[in-house]
Parts: sequence; structure tokens; C-alpha cells
Amino acid sequence: MSPVNTDKQMFLDMQEHPENYSDEQLETMMAELDREPDVETAWEKLERKEKPTPNLGLFHRIAAIFLLAAFLGGLAWAFVPRLRPHRTAEPPLPTKVSAPSLTGRAGGESSSISFSNLPLDSILRVVAAHYSYEVCFCDSATRTMKFITTWNPEDSLAAFIEHLNMFDGLHLTLRDDTIFVESTNDEEDAQ
Repeated sequence: MSPVNTDKQMFLDMQEHPENYSDEQLETMMAELDREPDVETAWEKLERKEKPTPNLGLFHRIAAIFLLAAFLGGLAWAFVPRLRPHRTAEPPLPTKVSAPSLTGRAGGESSSISFSNLPLDSILRVVAAHYSYEVCFCDSATRTMKFITTWNPEDSLAAFIEHLNMFDGLHLTLRDDTIFVESTNDEEDAQ
């Protein structure tokens, strides 16, 4: 126990049981009580004591969570444009297409095939498979263009490509074993 607590305990005990103390002890205790307190000394003791810091644990956690969320949001905002696919100047790679076989017709002779209001993608899939070619669409606009046309499998592929090139907004070329399909509308709009 500190001396202050001992003095208080003794003072309380003297009040309850004064018969246990001598007159000198009682007078000494009373003299100490009558003495004016030394404020300067008490103030210095208070200043020397470590001031209690408020518990900021919850505040720090909330601030850390907020800062972390802001940081992650900033990272996401910075990297989202990089995750989107970029358009390149190179044409897409050709894809192998398959179509039903045109052999085995009744009578042993093949006749013209009519395509009525079908997308160019579907038409070229059948034609390219017959000639063992691949098709490469350089832009997606030409893939969904719809046509009404006929094709004779006995004719050459070059003749059919020449026939399709008569349509506006479309240009087909043969290179190696690939049919390249391009739109001509973009070129006209640029001029």
C-alpha cells in the first residue's frame, strides 16, 4: 500500500477506535489534516503521471477498413480498362467450319442449292466445307448479313466468290486455303 492509503486507513481506524491510539498520535494526525495541501507538489505528481489515452481501437479498425476499400476500389478502377479486349488491326484467325456432305444425291447429279434469307456465315460455312476451305471474317458486321442466292457445287469456288462480290458492302478474297470476308461500307464512310 502507498503511504497515502496507509494514512487514510489509520485516520479511519482512529475515528472508529480512538481508544487504541495515544493522545500524541491523535494530535499528530489532526495536525496533518489541518495542514494546507501543497498544490504545486500535487500538480507535479499529476503531470508526471502518464495520461491515459482513449481507446481508439474501433476507430482505427473502421479507418483501416475504409482506406483498404478505397485502395482496392482505386486498383479496380485502374485495371478494368486493361481487362477489356482490345481491337487489333490484324484480322482474326481463320476458323475451320464443317457442313453436311453434298455427295450422294439422288440420280448421281448435283443441282444448285438455294439460300433464302440466310446469314453469310451460314452460307459460307456450307460452301467452304465443300471446297475444304476456311473462312475468316475480318469484322463482325459481315457475318450477320442476310442473302438470297444460289450456289452450284459443280462450279469453282472463285466463280461463287465473284458472284458474292457483286453485292454492295461486301468483299471476299481467296488466299491460300482461306476465304477472307471484309466489309466495304467502312471505306465508303471514310471518304
